[in-house]
Amino acid sequence: MENKRNLFSKDNLGLGLLLLFLFILFVVFFLSIVIPDKGVSERENRTLAKFPKFSFATYFSGDFNSDIEEYFSDNFPFRDKLLNVNDKITKLTSQFSGNKDDGIVVIETGERDLGGEGFGDFEKAQAQESEAAN
Repeated sequence: MENKRNLFSKDNLGLGLLLLFLFILFVVFFLSIVIPDKGVSERENRTLAKFPKFSFATYFSGDFNSDIEEYFSDNFPFRDKLLNVNDKITKLTSQFSGNKDDGIVVIETGERDLGGEGFGDFEKAQAQESEAAN
């Protein structure tokens, strides 16, 4: 009885994880075929990409590949629910962030200011905005 192998032993852990991964891929593939495409995203207030028509000209120019990538990203199964989960996780992790001023600030000139040499320009732009508001 000692020679009997357990399905959940350390030896079979890699195989089990591989089978789980392949099962998840199969389920997502199956759902993407079965679930009908939505035409409009109410959450983003825009029209979603439709499946592109294949032609050799669009394939060799690379347009077909970019269009099909856009189609699959717009019509991913449970896309809206996954975006909602992402928003909640982002809000939750931003609450625990120690530094609230880590973002990139865009000033009137359109340049990115990371708090380095151009920081004085940002202060000038803020002063001009406050004067214009008054």
